[in-house]
Amino acid sequence: MIYEPLFELEKTGIHIAYHTKKGRYSPPHWHSAIELIYVLNGTATITIEGKDHSLVAGEFLVVDSNQIHEAQCARVSMMVVIHYSRAIMKNYMSKIDEYRIHCSRQTLKKEKLDKYLEICGLLKRLPPLYVTRPPGYRLQSQAVAMEVLFELVNHFSAAEDFAGAVNDETVLERLAEMTAYIEEHHAEKISLEEIASHFYLSREYFSRFFRQNMGVTFSRYVNQIRLMHIYHDLCSTGEGVMELSEKHGFANYKLFNRMFREIYGCKPSDVRKK
Repeated sequence: MIYEPLFELEKTGIHIAYHTKKGRYSPPHWHSAIELIYVLNGTATITIEGKDHSLVAGEFLVVDSNQIHEAQCARVSMMVVIHYSRAIMKNYMSKIDEYRIHCSRQTLKKEKLDKYLEICGLLKRLPPLYVTRPPGYRLQSQAVAMEVLFELVNHFSAAEDFAGAVNDETVLERLAEMTAYIEEHHAEKISLEEIASHFYLSREYFSRFFRQNMGVTFSRYVNQIRLMHIYHDLCSTGEGVMELSEKHGFANYKLFNRMFREIYGCKPSDVRKK
C-alpha cells in the first residue's frame, strides 16, 4: 500500500513525521507501533475499532498497537504524527508490553485534563524545532517524544496482558492476506463472490468477517483503496481525472466524485489545481 514506510522506526524506536498538506486519508489499517496524532490546525476524525474520535487544533490522541484505525484528515493542513516501536522501547522499559495506552480528548476524565494539557504543551515544542532546525534538533525532538511517552505510560495507561489485549493474531494475519489481495487487484472489478471464493469462504461469512473486524464493508474498503491511489496519482502525474478513476477500477464516475469529496473535502480537479 501507499502508507508511508517507517524505516527509521526500527533504528531509533521513534519516528516523527510532519504533515503540511491538506487531503490526508488512511483507509482502515493497523501496525505494531504505538501512534500519536497531534493536530496543529483544522479538524480530523480518527476511527479506532469502529469508534469515531474527533480532533481539533491543539489536541492529540493515541492509537495503540494493532488497533484497526482509519484517519480522515481532509480539513487538517498541519499535524504531527509520532510512532513508537514497542520492541525498541523495551530497551528503556522492559515491561512496556504490560501496558496499554488509552488517550483521547473525547474519553478524557476530568482529573486527567491537566496531564493531557501538559502533554499538549510538550508537543507544541516540536514544530518550532522542525522549522528552525538548530544544531541537534533531532536529539531534542526525540527527547520530547520520549518525555511524552513517559507521561502517557504513567498517566494514560492500564496494566494489561498485551498478547491478550490486541486482536487475535490469526484474525490479523487473515485480514492482512485479504487487504493485500485487494491492494493487488484494486484496479480490477473485484466481486464479493470472487474474493470470498479465493479465500475458500462463503460470501456471507467473508462479508460479515470483513466488516466486523475492519469496521467497514468490503465494497467501501475497495473504493477507499482506489481513492487513495487516485489521489496519489493526481498529485504526482498529469493524467486526467476520469482517466485515473477508470485506471484504478472506478466504474461508477458519480460514486467516485461523491466519495472523493466526502473523504478529501474537495473535488478531484481542485487537487490538480493545487
